[in-house]
Amino acid sequence: MSDEFYMNVALKEAGIGLKEGNWPIGCAIVLDNEIIARGRNQVYTLKNRTAHAEMIAINQVAQRLFDKNTRAILYTTYEPCPMCFGAIILNTIERVVCGIDLDESGALHIRDNMPPAFREEHYQFEITRGVLADECTEIFMKSNQVKELVKKGRIKDYKFGKLNL
Repeated sequence: MSDEFYMNVALKEAGIGLKEGNWPIGCAIVLDNEIIARGRNQVYTLKNRTAHAEMIAINQVAQRLFDKNTRAILYTTYEPCPMCFGAIILNTIERVVCGIDLDESGALHIRDNMPPAFREEHYQFEITRGVLADECTEIFMKSNQVKELVKKGRIKDYKFGKLNL
């Protein structure tokens, strides 16, 4: 299957999150071409600020990921925050595929400045950005929370297919 196929799974999760009144961010974790976990942001539903899509999905398969020889791929519609980045590192994810990072809150750039203990080979992962970026942006921009960020100037007004900066 392709990155686009799995990102569409994450987009479906984001859509559910949007309908529930949460941030429209979705995630899927894939191991050996099989979806082993799905997650969506549930911060408002669970009244838990750590209930991010990536954390929900990782926690579903934490025991399976505990084996250092298990290297999964994580697909997320929005670049992971610092908390989720930490969970990705600790769970030795092989590759992170993300759609967008419109307000620059994503933390994947931290990878290049990790403490020495986390520079070991088994903590390293690949990054692919921009997969289905228009689709990820379209659903993200539908949420009331994001509309507030646009009003505050944290995200510039988006027109489908092009971010107006």
